[in-house]
Amino acid sequence: MRYGKLGLLLSKIMQTLPSKLQKIINKVLIETKLAAFKMRLILRHQKTTDPTRIYFISPMRIAYHTNYLQEGKTQEVPFRARTFPPEMRGSAVDGNWDLSYYKFTDLDIYKSFKKRIEERVKWENTDFYKRVLRQVESGTFVWKLRNKDEVDKRFEYLDWLIASIKNRGYILNRNNYFENATIDEIDVNIGRNGDYLFQNGVHRLSIAKILGIKQVPVTVFVRHKKWQEFRDFVISYAQHQKEGMLYQPIIHPDLADIPHATETHDYSGLMVAIKQHLGKESGVMLDIGANVGYFCHKFEDLGYKCYAVEQDSIVFQILKKIRTAENKKFEAINKSIFNVGFINSMEFDVVLALNIFHQFLKRKTEYFKLINLLKNLKTAELFFEPHVYTENQMKDAYVNYNETEFVDFLLKHTSLARSELIYAERSGRRVFKLSK
Repeated sequence: MRYGKLGLLLSKIMQTLPSKLQKIINKVLIETKLAAFKMRLILRHQKTTDPTRIYFISPMRIAYHTNYLQEGKTQEVPFRARTFPPEMRGSAVDGNWDLSYYKFTDLDIYKSFKKRIEERVKWENTDFYKRVLRQVESGTFVWKLRNKDEVDKRFEYLDWLIASIKNRGYILNRNNYFENATIDEIDVNIGRNGDYLFQNGVHRLSIAKILGIKQVPVTVFVRHKKWQEFRDFVISYAQHQKEGMLYQPIIHPDLADIPHATETHDYSGLMVAIKQHLGKESGVMLDIGANVGYFCHKFEDLGYKCYAVEQDSIVFQILKKIRTAENKKFEAINKSIFNVGFINSMEFDVVLALNIFHQFLKRKTEYFKLINLLKNLKTAELFFEPHVYTENQMKDAYVNYNETEFVDFLLKHTSLARSELIYAERSGRRVFKLSK
C-alpha cells in the first residue's frame, strides 16, 4: 500500500474517534515524526545547530532569494529553482550562494499573490496561474496535479490560505502529520553576514509580506560556512565565560539561543524602564562598556545616534559582526573610554554606564582618570548601575563605594544634580537615572 493511501485510511479512522482522543493521537504523531526527523538530521550534521529549531522573525528580513546552483547547472536556471536540495538541510555550505541580487518580491508567485490580495485579480489572469497550468498541460506535474480542474482546486486552497492567515493570523503549520513532509514551515538560509535568504514556503511568505504580518515562524535550512563558524566561535566564547554564558543577549535571532546572564540581568525589563525615563525620544547616546551592543541596537531603533565603546577586543569583534548582521549604523569604538578623544568635545543626550564604573575604582590611576572623565562629560542624563559592594573582585580595590556613596560620587564630579531609582533587578542590582 502506498504511503498516501495509508495516510488517507488512517485519516478516515481518526475521524471516527472522539475529538479529545484525536487531539492526543495527533499530538503524539506530530512529536514522534519531528523527533525522528530531528534525530536523522543530528546524526547527519552533528556539528551544526538543531535544524528543526523554530524561531520567529519579521518576514521583511527575508528580502532576497537563495542563489544556489547545483554542480553542472547553468545560469539559465530560474531563481525560483536555485534552492538547496532536501538532503542538504542542516548543512554549513561555503560558496557564493548568499550573494544574491534577486529580490523575493521579484518572483512571479509573489507578484501574483499581490494582485490577487490587493486588486482581487482572478488567479487565471496571473502569471503564476498561467505558468502552473502550462506546466501541468505539458506533462511537468506541479504538486502532483494532472489537469485544469485540479489546478483550479489548488488555487481555491490558496484562497483559503489567504483568508485563514488574514482572519486567524499566522500559525504554526505542524499539523500535516500524514503528509510525507518534514517541518512544513518557512525555510530560510543564512548568509555569511547573518542575512536571511528565502529557501522554501513561498506561498506563506508571500501572504505574510503582503498582509503585513509582523512575525513568522522559520527554520534554518542551510547556514553559510562562515556564519556557522562565527556562531560556533560565539558559543565557545560563552562557554569560557563566568557560569558558561554571555553577559548580554545577542539581538540576532539565530544567536538568541546562546545562554546569557538572565539570572542577574533582565535586559528587556531594564530597557523598558530606561525608555520610560528618557527625557527625549531621540538624540545622541553613548554606551560605556557596550559589550555585544544590546542597548545600542535598542536605542538606534528608537531613533538615537549611538556610540558603543568596548575595550575587550574579542567582545568587540562579536559586536561588529552583529551590527552588520542587523544592518545597524551605530559607531563602534574598540578603546578604553579614557582614550576616546571625542568624548570631551561632544554633548550627549544619554550616557549608559551599566555595571562598568566600578572597574575604574580598582586602581589609583584609573580612579583619577574616571574623575577627569566625569568632569568633562557633557550629558543631560546618565543611567548608572553600580556593582555589588561586597563582590570579591573589589577586595583590594583602591576605593570601593557602596550604592549610595557611588551615586553621590557621580553627582559630585559631573554636572548632574539629581538621582532617581528607576529599576531593580531580580538579583538585587539597581539602576539609577542621574539628571540635571
